[in-house]
Amino acid sequence: MMVYDYRHELIELLNHTASDPESLLQTQRSLTIIVDLLNQLQPVKEPTSTEKQSAKPGYQIRRNVTAPKISLGQLINQTAAPTPKPHETPAKPQSNKQPERSTAKAAANQAYLRDIPVTAKNEASTEPAAAPELSEVELLARDNCYPVHRLLSGAEINHRFYSESILHKLPFPINDGDVVQLDRQRLIHGKLPVINRVTNDHLAISTTPTKVIEYATLEPVAGSDVLQIKKTLKGNSILDESHANTIVIDPYKYASRNLKPGMIIDFAYYDHGNGMRDAKAGEIRWIHSEHEFDTTKSPRKLQQQKKVKKTRHEYSDKLDYDLNQKRVLVVTGARDRVQDLKAVVAKHHGVFYSLDASMEENVSSSKIKRAVKDADLIIICIDRIHHRISQLTTHHAKRNDRPFAIAATTSNTAVERAIFRALNGNNAYESSGQDMAKYVSAD
Repeated sequence: MMVYDYRHELIELLNHTASDPESLLQTQRSLTIIVDLLNQLQPVKEPTSTEKQSAKPGYQIRRNVTAPKISLGQLINQTAAPTPKPHETPAKPQSNKQPERSTAKAAANQAYLRDIPVTAKNEASTEPAAAPELSEVELLARDNCYPVHRLLSGAEINHRFYSESILHKLPFPINDGDVVQLDRQRLIHGKLPVINRVTNDHLAISTTPTKVIEYATLEPVAGSDVLQIKKTLKGNSILDESHANTIVIDPYKYASRNLKPGMIIDFAYYDHGNGMRDAKAGEIRWIHSEHEFDTTKSPRKLQQQKKVKKTRHEYSDKLDYDLNQKRVLVVTGARDRVQDLKAVVAKHHGVFYSLDASMEENVSSSKIKRAVKDADLIIICIDRIHHRISQLTTHHAKRNDRPFAIAATTSNTAVERAIFRALNGNNAYESSGQDMAKYVSAD
């Protein structure tokens, strides 16, 4: 009986197998089918006399014992490195004189292997993977800025809890959604970064806003040990809308605070739109001390400081030099001084440009670079700007070969002297006690 040589088709099948899971799974299924087919075509092996003797009594030995099955690993090894056994003759190449039955079986096997779907190899993508877009919170974190999650008492900033006592010591108030800048070099209690400032950014991160009943007076409830709040000294809360609106406070719930009648407290609650039902589920946020607030009198209204309008005097130049229409860029954080400095440059026949550096987060390196390129002289007033801005301005001025000078204050005299030093290539900084005689231009 002629045995069909199936090795060439198996090698071709393995060569066309790609590295993706779908192609590997299809090849595995095809090889499993072929192994089952070969196991069925194996000749029947009769049991030996030893196997007959070792059979347990009471059991009949099966006569039709199937041949040992071929595993998938053995089939692949035989296909990759076919070595004929010594007692077997290698399969001869097929010829036209084969019996019709063998030829039909070989044709059927080849047709079966041709019908097996082979998945093409996935071409590697040459395009680089697009970087994931950063959220607004992740962009703020690059500058150590994080949103405030205000709680009933305290706040969560960058997954850390700041107690209400820490927040009350800050020179500025912070609300839910405000963005604050943290200073990691300075720590509170050795673990919490110090809150430097509140930026102009605000994120609507809370779906349930927090409301605060400020300056509410604790009053006793007749015939009981509990306390209640039913009005505030400001008169602007939900308690002041009706006499029936009262909130009962159990002193035993706040045993460590030693609540007493007459205390002034701030009471916070989450507003879900249910009115007094939400207010009663709140808790005490802060207890005002006696030196912080006078409980015997109504809160004194803060007196607004009257702004004194300074009359502008006609500027008279003190130094004699001519800018010849040179463009002077003044980097300052004092917006109220811009008009005066503009008159200084105009008196010396120059063109005035100003870069507002009062808000550090609004001044980028590219913005400073464009302003420096468009100017002939750069004056940096360092009294009202951030140190980073002055460093970047100095860096871009040197890179673009622009004369620059440093003014210690945003005053007419300091800027006028700084323009003189930048125009004549003198030292950028003015030494303390420098004489006016050094500002006389050599004719």
